[in-house]
Amino acid sequence: MTTLDNYFGIQPFTVLVDDSPQLRELAGKARELKGLPFPQRLQAVKKLALDAMINAYEEMMVWGDKAQGLQGVTVIGSDGKPTRKEYEEAKAKSEKYQNIVFQGHPLSHALEQKAGCCRYQGALFFVLGYEANLGDQHFVQAAPVNKRANTVFNHVVQDGQTHLVSVFTESLKDKRYDYSVQNPRVFEQAFETFPGLPFYSYHRTPNGFVLVTNPDRHIKEIKQ
Repeated sequence: MTTLDNYFGIQPFTVLVDDSPQLRELAGKARELKGLPFPQRLQAVKKLALDAMINAYEEMMVWGDKAQGLQGVTVIGSDGKPTRKEYEEAKAKSEKYQNIVFQGHPLSHALEQKAGCCRYQGALFFVLGYEANLGDQHFVQAAPVNKRANTVFNHVVQDGQTHLVSVFTESLKDKRYDYSVQNPRVFEQAFETFPGLPFYSYHRTPNGFVLVTNPDRHIKEIKQ
């Protein structure tokens, strides 16, 4: 286990948390929430994360379907000439969001693009929760959706009660893309270990909040 001075440089499930004007602004707003009761603070932190970026996976799918439907379609533009502009725009948007979902960008990129999938959303919610003193403990978790994909979410503990937060599912407009519908227990099936990856959490102690990382598995509690 290693104790960290701050969250810059952490990489929860491969997303580098780096400095950016957008993150500093959001962190400042999160610090203003410290005086709220826990339920209101939890909802307020979620709203900050939800408002910061749209669901890039959903956008990838929506624009990809639109591009596929327009493939091979040529229309006559206002200038009287054939054009495939609508198809090209849909294809470009699908590729933009696909890049965010599948490439290894830092958190600053998702915040600049105002779009992210579960890994970026989970990392952002963790940072904002830390700034807001949200919960007695907070873990960034991952669980298998199927044999090919995992999902990242957040596990907050307050007064012994567990709160599982998926900014990803809450950010979906179309619930067809909500994997928790097919598997309602997906967020109860977090990986106990993940060899080769660092795990991150923070813990409330008599001396304040302690941010820690540990290889391969979480530290469940900090003993002072």
